[in-house]
Order: sequence, then structure tokens, then C-alpha cells
Amino acid sequence: MSTNIRTSEHPELQPGENAVGWPAEMCRSLIELSPWPMFVLDCETHRVIEANPAATRTYQMDLETLRAEGVERAVPPHRRADLTRLLDAGLDAPPQDFFSEHILPDRTLMPVEVRSFALAWNQRPARFFLVRDITPRSAAQSAIGKITGERVSGAAAHDFNNLLTVILAVAEQLQEGEGNPQHQVGLIAKTVRSAQEMAKQRLSLGGRQMSHNERLDLNTVLREQEDILKGLLGKQSELVMQFEPLLPPIFSDTEQWREVMLNLAVNARDAMPEGGTLKVTTSQATVGSADADLELAPGKYVRLTVEDTGHGMSEETRRQAFKPYYSTKSRNMNSGLGLASVAAAVQQCGGAVRLKSEPGVGTCIEIFIPPTTLELSAQEKSTHILLVEDSLELRRMMEQFLSGRGYDVVSCGNAEAALKWAAGERSRVDLMLVDLVLPDLPGGTLVEQLLMLHPDSKVIFISGHPDAGQEAGTLPGRHLEKPFALHELAEVIADAVKE
Repeated sequence: MSTNIRTSEHPELQPGENAVGWPAEMCRSLIELSPWPMFVLDCETHRVIEANPAATRTYQMDLETLRAEGVERAVPPHRRADLTRLLDAGLDAPPQDFFSEHILPDRTLMPVEVRSFALAWNQRPARFFLVRDITPRSAAQSAIGKITGERVSGAAAHDFNNLLTVILAVAEQLQEGEGNPQHQVGLIAKTVRSAQEMAKQRLSLGGRQMSHNERLDLNTVLREQEDILKGLLGKQSELVMQFEPLLPPIFSDTEQWREVMLNLAVNARDAMPEGGTLKVTTSQATVGSADADLELAPGKYVRLTVEDTGHGMSEETRRQAFKPYYSTKSRNMNSGLGLASVAAAVQQCGGAVRLKSEPGVGTCIEIFIPPTTLELSAQEKSTHILLVEDSLELRRMMEQFLSGRGYDVVSCGNAEAALKWAAGERSRVDLMLVDLVLPDLPGGTLVEQLLMLHPDSKVIFISGHPDAGQEAGTLPGRHLEKPFALHELAEVIADAVKE
């Protein structure tokens, strides 16, 4: 790895006139022997142009592979826009230290600390990156220190107290003869299992929490928490849950999101001592230039909104709300870790939190989480779909649904547009999803012409006309009849891809 790192851009670091600089061979040895991955990226092409042995070992790619596709393979999709902006700034971009995560060969996320600075590399603007793995390890427990240890213990106690509150509240209802005993006993058992799972996570790392990230459906996680949240709120408050049905998956830790909801429910309960309503909704949202406060890359996100009708916060409290150990309550009531742990969990999966609150109005917390394709199979991740459907509404819905599942989708409204695109497209088309009845050409005829350009493509015909369905039986491919449910669409595509 070359070491032509110039210091002329930093005059204050220049050695004195008679000083002896570090020998080039020593610098080269330090880089080659470093246990931390080091990269140099070209600011104009955004490609890796140099990497040390630690980088090739960590990401299990030789230098040529790193140069060809290192960024795309190692940096999660929701982090790439930030990297692009940094590189586009060229030599004008200041040095930066930040926390992020990288994708390892087994598709897990490795939390990292990154240090970077701009430099001229072979007379071209470039940027140097040093990456340090900060995955928690039990061997490092002794180095955590007294303050950090207290914070970890406080966070664990806080989360366990939330679950104990549910158990005690339901047990009290049982003693008073209120509610359905069978349901309440089941809720206590469910809450105890959640506490056991939390304890297992914390104890496995000597008290520190470990994330088990996976591709998950946020709606499912929230539905599973409904009974526990109702028990936590108490009989004086109402829980309302509304979910968008076609919510894209996220890449995160299920247990973390259970704890997020527990913390938000506790805050809402304490803000509504006389009772009220806690509303939990999920939706899709587009982050743009008007959302600069979120510090997120523009694009589509999964949004979780949690609103209460409580007493709200003052402007001072709102500004301090996400700081660890900040609380308006006594230490006997709260550890001050609730919203801080929420913010940490959201940031860990590449998201952001927005807090709105006014005294006497209530509090609204919006959480934005990037959708993911990280846990798709290798076959799914590389599947390119050409969708041809003349109904605009149906085409948009299908494109959104399939893109949310991680497929690379190109959609066309007629045969002419599809043929024009396919003729100029050099990359492969793995699957054609074609309506048999199109305004300018029969779907079967279109597929025959498309297969001349992309002979290895699989074919799925879609139609709501029985007579057209007979035509599909004479052509190679599968047939999906309208109307169809989206899960049916997903199943037939998955089966076709696996063939």
C-alpha cells in the first residue's frame, strides 16, 4: 500500500526545518501490519483504489474484488448516500470521525468507528479511511470502566422494571377479580418469557446488550406486544394501533424494538396519570430536503409514530429528552434512560427520531427506519424483474411491493416501452412479469420478442381475462390470474426464481 500522504494541507503539522520525518518504509510497515482495515477511495470514481491486508481479511475479498465492488458490498444501502456526499466534496471535506456499520461476508452487520480525511493520492483527490471494529466483547469488560458499568446496569434495571410493572399490574387485576383470568395468566407468562429473553441477552455478554439483527416485519413485532403494552398502560388508558399493511421489512433486532415500545409506553403512562390514549401507527414516509433535522439520506423510510394525550413537555425538556440520565422524575420513579435507549436503538439500525411536544397538548414521537434488503437470499438479491402492466395504479403498487422485498424492478406501461428498454439494456433480465392483455401488443407476442433478447429469463403471465389465460397455457412460463393477493404474487415469483 502506497504511503504518499501529504501534510502540506496542514502546515501546523509540518516538521521543523531540521526535523527528520518518519521513514517511508516505517509508514508502510505500520499500515501493512495494522490490525485495523484501511482504505483509500477515489473521490471522483468512488472506487477503492488501495487497501491494506487487514481490510482484505476482515471483508474476505482480495484487493481486486475490493476495487471492483468493495463499497457496494461492505456499506449498507442506507449509509451510501452519506459516503457519496463525503467523497463528492473532494479535498474540501474536513476530517471526520463517525460511527457506522459494515456488512460482513455472512451478511451480519459489524458496528464500526471510522476515521477519515482527504488527501491527494497519485495527483487525484481521494479519501483515507481507518475502520475499527467496536463489536462488544466480554473480554473487554474489564476495560469498560466504572461509569460505563453503572450506565449498563442502570439500563438493564430500567428495562426489567418495565416488565415487572406489567406483571404486578396484571397480578393486581387478578387479585381484584377484574378481567379474564385465563388471558391475564397468559399475559404474565408472556411477560416473564420476555424478561427471560432479555436476561439471556444481557448475561451472554457480561451485562452488555448484544444485537441479533435480522430481517423483520415491524407490524408483527408490534402486534405481539399489544397485550403487554395494554397491561403496562393500565385500565385507565386506551391503546390504539393502526398498521399500514404493505410495510417494507427492516433490518434490526426484535428484542430491541420490544424494549423501544416498552420505554415509550412507560413514558406515555407517566404523562397520563389520569388516563388518556396512546396511539401507535406505522406507515411509509419519504424523507426529503424539508427533513434536514433528521440528518438522513433522502429516500423512502418505514415510519413508526407513537402519540399520547398526556401533559406534554416544555421546550427545555424536549431539547434534553434524549440525553442519558436526564429525567423530570425522581430517581425512584425513573432512571432517565427511556428515551436515550430509544434513540440508541433507532440510530443502531440507521434511523432517526423526531420529537414533537407541547405542554397540555401531548407528545408525538416519529421514528424513521430505512427498509432493507440485507437478509434476502443471494438469488433474490440479484434478481432483476421487468414488469409490464398497463394499469398505472396496479403497476405502481406491484413495483413498490417488489422493491420493498429487495427485487430490482423496472416497470413499463406497454409493449413498446418494454422492447425499447430491453433492447438497450446490457444487464440480464431474470424474470419477466407481463400482462397478457396490453394496449399495443398481445403479452404472448411481447414475451416471444423479449426472449430473443434475454433467452434465459423466466416468465410469469398476469391476466384477468379467462380467454387470455388459455393463451398463457401454450407459452413457457407461469400464470397468475387477477385478482391476486400480494402474498400470492410473492410466492409465485419466489418459486420461479428458485427454478
